[in-house]
Formats: sequence, C-alpha cells, structure tokens
Amino acid sequence: MFKIRKEFLVKALLLPILGTAFLVLGFEHGYSAKGYRYLKLRKYDEAIKSFSMANDKKGLGYLYLKRRMYPQAEAQFNSISNDKGLGIVALRRREFKKAMKYFKRADDHAEIGLTLCSKHKFKEALDELKKDNNFTVAAHAYMGMGQYRKAIKLFERAHDYSGVGLAYLGKKNINKAKQYFEKTKDYSGLGLAALQEGKFKKARQYFSEENDIDGLGLLALNMGQYNLALKFFKEANDDSAIGKVYFKKGNYAKAAEYFKEANDYDSLGDMYFSLRAFDKAHNYFLKVGNKVKALQCLREKKDDKKAIDFALSAIRDGEMVPELTLQLGEIYRKSGNFKEAEKQFREVMSMEEMREEGLFYLARLQADKGDYQEALSTYNLLLSGYPRTKFKVEVQTALKSIKTLTGLLSKKR
Repeated sequence: MFKIRKEFLVKALLLPILGTAFLVLGFEHGYSAKGYRYLKLRKYDEAIKSFSMANDKKGLGYLYLKRRMYPQAEAQFNSISNDKGLGIVALRRREFKKAMKYFKRADDHAEIGLTLCSKHKFKEALDELKKDNNFTVAAHAYMGMGQYRKAIKLFERAHDYSGVGLAYLGKKNINKAKQYFEKTKDYSGLGLAALQEGKFKKARQYFSEENDIDGLGLLALNMGQYNLALKFFKEANDDSAIGKVYFKKGNYAKAAEYFKEANDYDSLGDMYFSLRAFDKAHNYFLKVGNKVKALQCLREKKDDKKAIDFALSAIRDGEMVPELTLQLGEIYRKSGNFKEAEKQFREVMSMEEMREEGLFYLARLQADKGDYQEALSTYNLLLSGYPRTKFKVEVQTALKSIKTLTGLLSKKR
C-alpha cells in the first residue's frame, strides 16, 4: 500500500498552486468592501465596477490576480507602489528573485515564507515564519514535507479551507478534499480532485474556468499529451512540472536537471525510487524532510533491521508519527512478527486522524493470521465508521476472499 505511484502526477500541481491558494485582504469600507464580497462570490464584473467606483487600485490588482491576469494586476500595483502586490505577481510568475526583492522591501515574512515554499525550501520557510506566526504559510511548508496531518491542523486554525482541501488531496482522501474545495468555490482544487478521479472533461472545465495554466498542463500530462503539457508548463515557468513531463517521457537526465533547478528534492526522490536507486532516493527524501518516503526506500532494500531502527528513531523525533507507526507495523507484518504488527496498528487506531487506516491494516493482519471472524468484525467496523472509505475496493475484495475461505473450511469439517 505504501508504494510511491510511478507517475506522481497530481503532486505536480500541489506545490505550484501554493502561491495561488490564498490572498490576505484587509478590512475595507463602502464600494471597496462590496468589491471584495463580489470577488469572494466570483462575481467578477460586479467586483470591477465596485473597485472602479472606489478608485481602489489595490482591489483591482487582487481581482486581476484572482483571474490570473498578471500584466493587468502588475499595472494596478505599480500605480500605487504596492510592493506586496507586485511581489505576489512575481511569485505567481515564478520569478522568485523579483518576488523576494518586493517582499523584503515590504518586510513581509509570511510572503517570504510562501516564496521559499514555492522554491521547495520548506525548512527555511519555517525558520522565516518564526518572525511571523502565519499558520497558513507554515501549513504549506509542512504539506510540502509530506506532513499532511500537521498541515491540516494549521490550515484549520487559519480558516484556510482551500488549504485543508489540498492537504486532504495530498492524503488521497478525494471526497473530503472536494467538500472543502466546494465550500470555498475553489475550482482549481476541484479540477485537481477531478483529475485524481480520472474525470478529465470535468477537470478541463474547472481549470478553464479559473484560467489555470498549470492545471491544464497537468491535465495534458495525464492524457499523455506531452508537447501540449510542455507548452503550458513553460508558459507557467514551472520547472518542476516540466521535469515531470521529461520523467514521463523516460528522459531521466533532463527530468533531474529541471527538478534540481526547482530544488524539487521530493520529485528527485520519487524518480530515483521508481528507478530502484533506493540509496539516492532515501537521501533526497531526507533533504526535503519526508521521513515516511525515506523509510519506504529502506523497506524496498529489504533491510528490516535498518528500516525498524530508522522508524523508531524518527518516531522518537515526533514527526509524522502516525504515518511512520503504520509503516513500522507493515514491516513487522511482512516479516511475520504479527504480535508487534498488531501493536503498531492498534496504536494507529487510537489516533483519531488515522483511525480509518488503522482499522484497515489491522483487519488485513487478522486475515493474514487466519483469524477470519475477527477480520470480518474489523472490516465491518471500518465500513460502518467510514461508509465512503478510500479502502472500499480492497475491503470488498477481502470480504469475498474471507467468505470463500470460511466456506471451504466449513466444508472440510
């Protein structure tokens, strides 16, 4: 269950849209306030009228940002010398040096942190945020490091529901992600969810509605339209996504070149993992701070002792504890140490945010041991607690197998 997907395509969009996930807008009065309300409701024509009546160039700049009309946004922010707005425009264009210049001039540590996230420099982003306790940007940093549970908590504290949706999408909990994207009318997020579900037509509709070039590029990549994907990603100045196109085409040297240019160590790790160069992959995952994937590499090398030692040490460090505990249980299960495996899976079950996973892995372990009635009970507990569980297909297959096996055993008696 913990194999890294060879394509790792949806992740191609999770980081690039960090810079577009939110806009922090101040409290405004009169027509400006109306403009921001219309902007939130996606009533763009009404928003333009309101901002124009208020002569609110900052509001117009944010509206054009929302519509990804960057030259128009830049013109508005330039007219009022708004460094933060100009920095966001540069960040959206992935002109990181220019963005950093503007944000430093504005003394905006949160936006500097967001720029570092977009450059895949997550630990540096967290250091920057010690000067500005911004929950949303910290959540993006943790999400980039694969620590989705921590990211969700911080997004919730910041009331950033698009961010919560992205984190659930990273956890492959599509149904939950869609709930949050629908709540915020986040069409880019809904496009990503549709893409994960293989609903390409719907994904195109959502991405087109948002004028989301990255999303359209990712759609083309999923459909095997590599030249079109490259066109979109080059227009978006997205080195990491361009690397993923070359990876899909089998040009690993070119892919590595772009991943390095983007500081995208996670994708480098994924690529080397798929090529079974586990030592290289392990080192890259450690660089980005993703200890779960680093542990996967040790598991694939079949070095159980080293993998167990690494897992126990990482758990003591207090990072990604539920995910690492689950993997530790899997190591014990595959080595035949069912007693220790059960202990780990029950530990995961006690963590509310991972109870669904704990139930599934415990039930599978019980079936492996031949405790079919216990397995049935645990599977049913999973289905009753999580009717739309992401393990539904696996559970249905397991229930059929158990029914067949118990039928055969009863006949022998």
